[in-house]
Amino acid sequence: MRGSGNRLPDVILYGGVIACLALLALVSRGDVGLIRGAKILFGGTLLVVALAAVALASRHLWNTPTTPTALELSRCFESVRSMGGARFEAFMADLFRAMGHRVQPRGGPGDQGVDIIIDLGKGRIAVQCKNHAVPVGNRPVQEVYAGARHHRCVEAWVVAPAGYTRGARTLANSTGVLLYDADAIRRWIKTVDAIEKQRADETPART
Repeated sequence: MRGSGNRLPDVILYGGVIACLALLALVSRGDVGLIRGAKILFGGTLLVVALAAVALASRHLWNTPTTPTALELSRCFESVRSMGGARFEAFMADLFRAMGHRVQPRGGPGDQGVDIIIDLGKGRIAVQCKNHAVPVGNRPVQEVYAGARHHRCVEAWVVAPAGYTRGARTLANSTGVLLYDADAIRRWIKTVDAIEKQRADETPART
């Protein structure tokens, strides 16, 4: 499940592209002089490039955490493509701990399709982590669904940065398994950032 996030950079960029296309249409219809139209089109292109640079810089600033733990998690996630399965599971366990959850790593022989169990106190969540280069299919959904019942968990999650096939999403919808991708991981890191900022604000300053 993907979050919408902050869409202002995209609005700026797409607005510039639409404006540039509108200018191109005017020139092609002959509504403005050729030389004047070329100047307008060139200026519009420069504007779109500038807006794109601003949008990308804004997106980077909005998504970059500032507190130590969140910043370290964010830097680690930048290299997610080079992570093996065990390292990715360890990263996710660290992320869930940083969010304040009790975590039980379960990956390995006999895990029954569950790599991590998150203990919320009022119930447990079974999590399977899949760091594939392409969207994952049905199998992880099937495994964590069965594994959650084996481990007596109240929820089942799959975390896969590359996303999911249509079949996996269809099966997840019918079984109640929740799917999380790279956008969700970034939101969780932002949650860690907010938690750390709140703790810093609540800590009395030393005199």
